[in-house]
Parts: sequence; C-alpha cells; structure tokens
Amino acid sequence: MNLKKYLSFFAWALLVPVVFSACDEDDTPAGGDDDQTAFRAEKGIYVFNAGNQGSGIDGSLSFIDLADPRGFKNDVFQLVNGRSLGSTVQDGVVLGDYMYIAVSESNTIEVVDKHTVQSVAQILPAAAEGSQPRDIVTDGEYVYVSMFDGYVSRINPSTHEIDKTVKVGPNPEEMAVVGDCLYVVNSDGMNYANGYVDGKSVSKINLGDFTEEKRIEVGMNPTKLVAHTASGKLFVACMGDYGANPASLWTIDTATDAATDLQTPVTLMCLSGNTLYTIYNDWSGVDNMQYIAYDARTNAVTDEEFIPVLASSQNPDFEYNRVDNPAGILVNPADGHIFITSYVDDPVNAYALPSYVYEYSAEGEAAARYDVGVGAVYMMLLE
Repeated sequence: MNLKKYLSFFAWALLVPVVFSACDEDDTPAGGDDDQTAFRAEKGIYVFNAGNQGSGIDGSLSFIDLADPRGFKNDVFQLVNGRSLGSTVQDGVVLGDYMYIAVSESNTIEVVDKHTVQSVAQILPAAAEGSQPRDIVTDGEYVYVSMFDGYVSRINPSTHEIDKTVKVGPNPEEMAVVGDCLYVVNSDGMNYANGYVDGKSVSKINLGDFTEEKRIEVGMNPTKLVAHTASGKLFVACMGDYGANPASLWTIDTATDAATDLQTPVTLMCLSGNTLYTIYNDWSGVDNMQYIAYDARTNAVTDEEFIPVLASSQNPDFEYNRVDNPAGILVNPADGHIFITSYVDDPVNAYALPSYVYEYSAEGEAAARYDVGVGAVYMMLLE
C-alpha cells in the first residue's frame, strides 16, 4: 500500500463527514430495513458495479439515497429478486417506469421497475441481434444498446423485445442521441495488438430507418461519448494505446460531421448543463491526475482543478480529497454535487475488492464516502 495515501485517508477522515456502508454481521446493509426485500428508490443515484469475471464475482446494483443517506443500500437487485444480476454489469437507462440494465458477460438486458428494481423482463439477444451488451441509451421512444461484437440493437419498450439491429464497427462502446441520429463509438478494443486499426471511428445511425449512414473518423480507441444537445456537439474520449499514443479529447459537429482533435488528455467525462467535466488518469498516481472543466459551447477551460488536492490543516504534508483510481463521474444538476467512483488503492487486488464513491460539494470538497460493490463503473441519476 502507498503509505502517503494510507495516511492521507485518515487525515481526510478526520476532516470530512463520511458515510461508511459496510455490512454488519448478519449482512444487512447499513441503513437497511428489517425486511431486506423492502426497497424503494425515489430520488438518488444508482451505482452499477461490474463485478470481476476473472475472480468469479458477479455484478451488482447499489443505491445512494439523496434525500436520506441512511437509505443507502448495496446489492439491491439481489435483495429484491433473490438472484444475481449477472456477470459484468455495464450500464443502465430509464425510460418511463422501467430501468434497462446492460449485463455484458451474461449477455442479458435486465428490465426492472425503476423504483423497486423488481425484475419485469430479461432480454436474451439472439445471435443475429449481437452479444455482450455494453452501453444503453434512450431517445425517449426506444432504448438502444451497443453490442460488443459489432452491432447496435433497438428495444421496443411496449414489448421489452429487440425489434431492430444494425451492424456498426468493431467493439462499439458508448452512444449518444442528437436529433434524429444515434452515434456510437467503435473502439476495436479487442484488436489492441494491431493498434486498434479497424476502430478510430464513430458510427452515425439514422433512427428513421435504423441504418448506418456513415463512419466519422476520430482518434485511436474511442471509448467514451457524450452529447451537448444544445449545440449539437459530441465529445469523444479516444483512449489511445495507453503508451506511445496518448488519450485525447475529440469533438464532432453533428451539423457537418466534422471531427476535431482538441489535443487534451481525458479518460473520463460527463456533462452537466453547459459544463464538461473531464478526468485524466495516467495510472501513475493521484498526484498526476487532472480534473479539468470546460465550457461545452466554446471548449474553453472554466476550471483547471474542479477537484483540488487539499492539505490537512493539522499537517500540511498530508494531502487528501481525491480518489485513488477514478472509474466513473456524475454531476447532480440540482445542487452541483460531484460523484466519483473509484477502485481501492491495492495494486494486486483492486479490481476484485469493493469500490467506493466520493461525494463532493459543488466547490470540489469531499463530503461523504459510500462503499459500494466490486468494479463500480457507472452511475445514473434517478430524479
């Protein structure tokens, strides 16, 4: 363990109120009810925990109650349904009364009540509909899911069935809807030995006839994608090869399909209003991470350190306030609070141990910590 980080955690713990959610001896989550199956979410954040397939750890779902921190619960799908959510939980989206959850290695899309997480359907894609669901989005009418083997499928919410499928580039990841088009990044992520040569593109899908109109060239290994719908702009995080070719942030003007490399490093990002929050983690330590915010309309930097490194007033050598290894970010537009998921600081076991979430004030000061499931990779706000 990194001693500086270990000591810094205790300095942080002395200064900031923390919500620990460890289970007690009878495995009832802190803040839980006597009836473990009793769960209802009204306003808060669902945390999607991927688990760890290599270690045989299934994915799970946690919930952070924004109205009452005591309502925080882990393993809510298991508690309510009496079974595992599956292997490698990736993403989720709400349409109407239902939440759709992509579970990649189990090759399922779980459909649950958005408030109770009671399962109402489980979609099992046929071979021609793609496999390994990754990202899942909605345009308010249908639900769309990217399949890691090179397809995007459409789910009809009235039947909870896939009704259309289109072939895109290799290993598609995140998606976004702008106007009448759906955009999906083609990472070619399984072809890293050949430099992701068949990726480097964003597929543009016409939602009217559900066909791929074109592929827009971007940088190497595009993985993350968000849309600023007010300006019709897409932001694409191209991860590079984690070596000689660094990660870089690209934009696409959806009116012209022109793509531009902003030549700034990024590994995680999210949009809130007109602000694009980005994190760059070069995996060499907390001290080298960048937390930069941009005006999504102009690409101008608005904050060079929206999560600052703080020194303890008791001992300036102790620094705190940042997570160990960020894996996801979300901003609550209601109060500007920033939520960041992280793996723990353990070089050997980090990906098989429970992750955690830091909640920050709008000014970037840590206010709470929530211990969640293994591999917390995504968060979704339930309003």
